Amino acid sequence: MFNSVFRIPLIAAVAIGAATSVSAQSFDTSNIKVEEALASRLPPRIKAAGLITIGSDTAYAPWEFLSEKDGQTPEGIDVDIANAIGKKLGVKIDFKTSAFEAILPALGTKFDIGVSAFSVTTERMKAVNFVGYADTGSMWAVKAGNPTKFDPADPCGRKVAIQSGSYHERAVNQENERCKTEGKAAIEILPFSKQPEALTRVAAGGADATVSGEAGIGYAVKQSRGAFDTLKPTTGPLAKHGPNGIAVAKSDMELTQLIADTINSLIADGTYKSLLDTWGVGSVIVEKALVNPEVKI
Repeated sequence: MFNSVFRIPLIAAVAIGAATSVSAQSFDTSNIKVEEALASRLPPRIKAAGLITIGSDTAYAPWEFLSEKDGQTPEGIDVDIANAIGKKLGVKIDFKTSAFEAILPALGTKFDIGVSAFSVTTERMKAVNFVGYADTGSMWAVKAGNPTKFDPADPCGRKVAIQSGSYHERAVNQENERCKTEGKAAIEILPFSKQPEALTRVAAGGADATVSGEAGIGYAVKQSRGAFDTLKPTTGPLAKHGPNGIAVAKSDMELTQLIADTINSLIADGTYKSLLDTWGVGSVIVEKALVNPEVKI
């Protein structure tokens, strides 16, 4: 599922949610019925294909990851959400694994939508549309016992492993600028293409900490059987909550609104809450899926 940069004990591999250790608990979407009023609004190209093509990095458990059974089948919260949307619209879902930072530029060409636990930011909304579908926060992960005494309130001078192209990379860069302004040592930022690789570096002792979404970090820690501890962000942009969004090409407002209306139908009939509860993340539910929600980041 990922390319480890260190040889580490099996426990560390378990810790980071590798495909051989992630326990699937998928929501059964088979009973969701087609809603014709929504299905009739599908763009002609999608209706003709009978398929929504989705870009996702599939390496961010529990949101999206590859099945332990075959190492190829996408599973996770986002996969279940996409399948529920597909059922409502009467089309199949095709998850395509992509580098995280390559998804948004390929919307409208290679992918119809992007579903990869994207944090909605003002910068990203300049390039794409978003449908806010979950309200999430951030969480730090450190090696069990926090041997380097990492302080989330003062990451200056520390080694931080981070997923490239993520909101968290941007937030850590902002924290780094603060460190420099205050005359403190700079953060040593260690970028990785996938979040599990960042966790691997922490597990191996090559970084003091990593930071990512609370659901993803919480799930990895649960899978680790004690290999990691978590720390809540206390200052700066990482301490804020904000929406995750499904991404759609900026030029395709009709599809964007259809995705929002479909999620709102799932919210209204109770399916959405049941789906999130299945994964133990019912607290992230939004009252309403909004197009291009207002954010402060």
